[in-house]
Amino acid sequence: MSLFSTLNVGSAGLGVSSTWMNVIGDNISNLNTVGYKGGRASFVDFMPQHVFGVNGGGQIGAGAATSEVTTLLGQGSFDTTDNALDMGISGNGFFVVSDGIQDFYTRAGEFGVDSAGYVVNGAGLRVQGYSGDGTSISGALGDLQIPTTALAGTGTTSVTLEASLSAEETIGTDVAALDFYGTGAGTSTLSDAGDAADFTTSTTIYDSRGVGHDVTVLFERSGTNDWSWRAVADASECYDATGTQYSSDTGNAFEIASGTLTFDTAGTLTGITQTDTSATTAWTFGGTDTPAINFDFGLDATGTATDGVVTMSGEESSLTAIAQDGTMTGELTGLSVGDDGTITGAYSNGEEVDVGRVGLATFQATSGLERVGSALFRATPAAGQAAVGMAGSGGRGTISGNSLEKSNVDLESQFVSMITAQRSYQASSKVISTANDTLQTLMQLI
Repeated sequence: MSLFSTLNVGSAGLGVSSTWMNVIGDNISNLNTVGYKGGRASFVDFMPQHVFGVNGGGQIGAGAATSEVTTLLGQGSFDTTDNALDMGISGNGFFVVSDGIQDFYTRAGEFGVDSAGYVVNGAGLRVQGYSGDGTSISGALGDLQIPTTALAGTGTTSVTLEASLSAEETIGTDVAALDFYGTGAGTSTLSDAGDAADFTTSTTIYDSRGVGHDVTVLFERSGTNDWSWRAVADASECYDATGTQYSSDTGNAFEIASGTLTFDTAGTLTGITQTDTSATTAWTFGGTDTPAINFDFGLDATGTATDGVVTMSGEESSLTAIAQDGTMTGELTGLSVGDDGTITGAYSNGEEVDVGRVGLATFQATSGLERVGSALFRATPAAGQAAVGMAGSGGRGTISGNSLEKSNVDLESQFVSMITAQRSYQASSKVISTANDTLQTLMQLI
């Protein structure tokens, strides 16, 4: 083997050392790149040359070459952030983002929402997932869009009370003598109703448009073990079948419903009646659906009705709890991400609604993915088809909201590799300089 071959061997050594150093430099420069996966250079020896010697000869290597640069897809650690749509994957899988023409895959979950409500990365690529409409999440994979419109209010259908009515109250007919709109001429006011009742409680109910209306429930002891009740609202908020307002002045009472409560000698509720004003007189809150509200005071075992607990005792009348199931119109105030990728929206009316779900992709051979920059990968035939589904299923990892996966590069090991690559480069250069000196000696002999 000639000295010129030795020069080639040294040159090959310089080449692989340079490649190795380049990979190390790339890893170190992306130490703080979110979702970055470090690379590793692998090398092979060239086909050796056969030489013949006195005792049979052997083989002499012809140097080294780069075999491949592999992307190491190991797990990175997590940073906590203030952005709910920052996401990190724990385990297998990639986020899918699209430019509208081609899909790309990434572990970098720095996402936000654009002006149209689409979940996007910093480059404007749209995250792929399953969009919701406020009531359900689609089963079709596509551009993930968060509803930006207000959440429609829902009309109240039930009012539930937990209360104790005093057995010390005097039996009377003060409330029964009052005259309310809806069932009468409307000569009595809300103030009259409050003064006449033995006990009152109020709550806000919502019409079919999500607009709130104050309702007062009046209780009056009408017999030894009997009470009557009436639910009234401000007549200025109530309209007849022709759309005419019952009262242009606030403070007049409109009767929504009325009924009776019957107790046994132990003060346990044994009977409930309810008569809705709408059963005989059509009315609305002004262009809304006709209210149909059940006032739940308890019962069962099995007097039916259920919900709510109203009793009669020797204590002063008191309210424990009152609730209703309607909601006002709600604006989106915040988002959160579950470990299965479900995005839940929090609204100003207290409602929480699943508004979308992020999809994760897995591959048969992740080593076949091709880097395209910006922490993105592209699928190749060597990687196989992307299998996209819900996080936590099919071998896919889970998702953490308010988190970002950092680079998986270990700086200490990179420094060690850099020193080794440097020494390798120096040694290869020494081979070249020594071969050159030897050739120079040879030339001087001529």
